[in-house]
Formats: sequence, C-alpha cells, structure tokens
Amino acid sequence: MIDYNKIIKELKNLYLSDQRPWIIGFSGGKDSTCITQLIYYMIKNLPSDKRTKKIHVLSSDTLVESPFIQDRIKKSCSKIEAQSRKDRLPIKVEILRPKLNDTFWVNLIGRGYPSPNRWFRWCTERLKINPMTKYTVDQVKENGEVIILLGARKGESASRAQTLRKYAIKNFRLRRHLNIAGAFIYTPIEDWSFKDVWVYLLQAQSPWGDNNRDLLSLYRKCDSECPLVIDKSTPACGGSRFGCWVCTVVERDRALEGLIENGETWLNPLLEFRNWLKDIRNNAEFRESMRKSDQKKKRIADYFNRDFSQSEHLGHKILGPFTFEARHEILRRLLKLQEMYQNRKLSLISSEEVKAIETIWVYEGDNISSFLDVLNDNRKALKNNDIKYREILSEVCNKFEIPEKLIERLVLVEKDFSKLSRRTGIHSKIEKVLEEYIHSIQ
Repeated sequence: MIDYNKIIKELKNLYLSDQRPWIIGFSGGKDSTCITQLIYYMIKNLPSDKRTKKIHVLSSDTLVESPFIQDRIKKSCSKIEAQSRKDRLPIKVEILRPKLNDTFWVNLIGRGYPSPNRWFRWCTERLKINPMTKYTVDQVKENGEVIILLGARKGESASRAQTLRKYAIKNFRLRRHLNIAGAFIYTPIEDWSFKDVWVYLLQAQSPWGDNNRDLLSLYRKCDSECPLVIDKSTPACGGSRFGCWVCTVVERDRALEGLIENGETWLNPLLEFRNWLKDIRNNAEFRESMRKSDQKKKRIADYFNRDFSQSEHLGHKILGPFTFEARHEILRRLLKLQEMYQNRKLSLISSEEVKAIETIWVYEGDNISSFLDVLNDNRKALKNNDIKYREILSEVCNKFEIPEKLIERLVLVEKDFSKLSRRTGIHSKIEKVLEEYIHSIQ
C-alpha cells in the first residue's frame, strides 16, 4: 500500500531544499496527471511565503497529436494555469511545439523524408526532444540547475527500469540528464504499480477540475500513453492513446483502431491515410533511387572515374527521399482530409507549414506551378496571382537567356531573407542554390 503522505513529504522536502526550479512533464496521461496532482497539492498546502520556487508544467504538442485527445490536453493545461493563478501558486504552464523547420509535414512532404520507422525514426528528436531540450537549456542558463519531474515508473517496462537504474546517483533520488549538464531527473512514483496510480487518481479529486474517471474511461479503450520525451531512449508511442496519429514506427495504430471500434468512426479516414503513408514508405515507385548524400558521392565518383557503392541496410539498397510526385500526392490527400474535417475545426496542417513546403520544393528544383496545381482546389487566388508573375518571369528570362527554374529558386531565397533585419547567410544560400542547379543539369 502506497503511503501518499510520505510521497508528498518527500516532494515538500526537495522543493524547500534549494532554489532549483522544477520542470514537470505533463502528457495528460495517468502517470503525468498523478505526479502533477501530487505536486499541486503539495505546493498548495505550503505557506505562501514558502512558495518561492517556480514550477514549470510542460506539455508537448507535436502538431500531429491524436485529435481525440489533443483538445483534452489543451483544456487540461488551461485549467491548471487558471486554477494555479486563482490559488496564487508559482506554476507556469507551457505547451511546447517544434520549430516550423522541424515539423512532421515540413520534413515528410517538404523534404521528402520517408515515413518514420524503427531504423529511421527522424521524428522524435525534431518533434519532442528538441523543444524540451531548448526549454530546459534556457532554464539551466538562467538558474544554473533544474530538476525535471517525470511520471516514469519501473513497472512500465524492463527497458524503462534499466534506464532509471543506469542514471541513478548513488544514495540520492535524483538522476543526471543524459545530455543536459545542470539538469537532473526526479521520478517520485517510479516504484508505484499501475494499480497504485489509478487508486490515487480515483481517490484524489483533480485540483484543477478535470474528471479522472473520464481519463479511466479513455484508458479502458487503450491502456498506454506517450510520456514527455526527453531523450532517444524513450520508445515510440504511436500505438498508444496519447501518441501521434501519423506514427508509422509501429506496425499498427491500435490507438486509432481502438477508438474506431468503440464508436469514433469519424477517425477512420485518418487511419486510412496513416496506413497509406506506411504502405508507400518502401515502395520504390514513390522514392528516389538513392539518398541525396549518395547522389552527391556518385557525381564526384563519376567525375573522377571512381567506383561508387550505394548505401545499404540489411542487404538492401537504401532508397532516397519521396519523389516530387509522391510529395504532391501526399499534400493533395492531406489537404482533402483537412477539408473533410472543417466542421470539426480540426487542423491537420497549418498555412505556415504549407508555405514552408512550397519554399523547400522550389529550392530543391520543383516548379512553382507544380505547387499551385496541388493547391488548385484550395488556393485558386494564388494561381490567379501567379499568372502575372509568370508573364514577367518569362519575359525577363527570355531577354537575358536565364533558365526560369533557376530564377524561381533565387527569388525564393530573396523572399526568405527579405523580412530579416540582418540577412546573414543569404550569400551561402544563393551559392547552394546555384550549386544544386548546376548538378541537376549535368
């Protein structure tokens, strides 16, 4: 039987022992909800003059979260923030999101990265680790050291237990962060069982007004969650209730399947799209014949008349990024999917991401007209505006005998840097565009 008072006392002693701010990883799942409640009650019961240390509650929004729970997590964060303000607690709530350049669609549709799998899991670092790392590093710079509190439990898996033991500091409850000097990990419920967590949540009312029985109902459909990811040792969570709906690292998305089986049939188009993304990943018709790095090595080898060996994995030639045709089709299907969910006000891809994708396509050699063709149904105004632009472009290029493709890419570089007060890097970007264009016509 867990002694909850003992846990709260331990939290209290650690909170009062120094001025290192706390960072709580809040995913909206059972374990993170449990430790957030424990800490909330602990800090609320302290005298006001003892509440001197800031507590940061961080939630991760990858922008491709399962739509069924995305709204729930946002509402929970809003409630925590409002209630802590009312109770005058030093709690700051932040929802972390990836940089535009790191988002899932900008990389998959823009750069053509193949759908993630176990061997090329490019998404985790960009979508989750980087935002968390940046926030933590900023806090370390400001405060010297920080303590990250996670709802990790040894009972979750053998690998999780091994990780917790590996980074333990002897005779101390804190563990060193794998990559960030000055950051320490604290897992107050690491010895709790699955049952212990639910007994606490069903006995202790949520201090910010959530209904923990609703959370239990959600877990009855699928009893796993996606924790706040702080390093690469965390397993993929696409098969969990609190994972990304586009996760192709796992073989099947049992989360979406479970929800659909339990009556949420409106999610079926998302599942079909996700399965299609997984199916086309290893289809050579949708991929370049080799990686961009291999293409460059091959050009150099051909120039010097040397042998070239394409990269392999498990005895198979490694394919390159999605072709432009594949990227066009993915974006076309995604936009149609988004249009289908307009009544639910569900945003699957932002306008900023679409613009970033356009920029990358033109940088890499695609025509602006190809992009406009993809958006024909949704952005007709862009196509109309493009008519005048193309007339001027054609006239100038014919006059000076310059390829239109090259000028399109250089104009895009200028647009990218036009709003910056300091245009550092524009010359190197122009050189890169010229170099890539020369290689493309050889």
